[in-house]
Amino acid sequence: MKDEFIAEIEQFFRAEQAIPIAVVGAGGKTSLLSYLAHRLPGDVICATSTKMLASQAELFDLHIIWKNESEIVPEIPENVGTILISGISLEIDNAEKLTALTDQQLSDLKQVCDERHIHLIVEADGAKRRSLKAPEAWEPVIPAFSDLVIVVVGLKALMKPLNEEHVFRSQVFAQLTGLEMEQPVDMRAILRFLKHPLGGQKGIPDQAKRFVLFNLDGCSYPELVDEARIEDELSGVFDRIFILESIPVEL
Repeated sequence: MKDEFIAEIEQFFRAEQAIPIAVVGAGGKTSLLSYLAHRLPGDVICATSTKMLASQAELFDLHIIWKNESEIVPEIPENVGTILISGISLEIDNAEKLTALTDQQLSDLKQVCDERHIHLIVEADGAKRRSLKAPEAWEPVIPAFSDLVIVVVGLKALMKPLNEEHVFRSQVFAQLTGLEMEQPVDMRAILRFLKHPLGGQKGIPDQAKRFVLFNLDGCSYPELVDEARIEDELSGVFDRIFILESIPVEL
């Protein structure tokens, strides 16, 4: 990933402003969370409004468990690097996962971040490690205070059959795009999904800037990723469009 991505984020906000960011979609969200936490200037806290694998806490320098919303915001130490704050760990679907913070916890955390000028990044979607996903009625769980929403699109699923192996909630994706089940997921379908108010636009607060990030890692058909066409179709839908070879994992 190029540092211009960070520069593009910074240009929308004052240097001293704490930026509340939500990351949604599939195909690299947690890697992006870690990358932003390590590369954005100043202090950064990451959280989740859904569930994430417990093993992914290793991407951060410190993991704080906030057990319930009746407790005050945990003490946040200074100068420790990147911090992940989550709910408790539970075994869900035969995997150890970190549970979400509640709306109230996220609101309280946002207030502390504002007071201390700390960037807050929330992973606001779950995809069960698929490369693409479509949102159910209750998804994505984007905090209303988000000033920037980044939609991640994993192109590893490009031209793969539309089914649950490659697209999480594939039936919803089919309904939103008009694609039949088991048909190849082409760029036309992906772009239709991203423009759909119940697809890639769903749940984004009115005040939020909108970025879309296409992740080419694992893509078998990069020649089908037409940058000019993507820019033409998504111009005016997203404030910035990025097509990246991969999202590096920061350790």
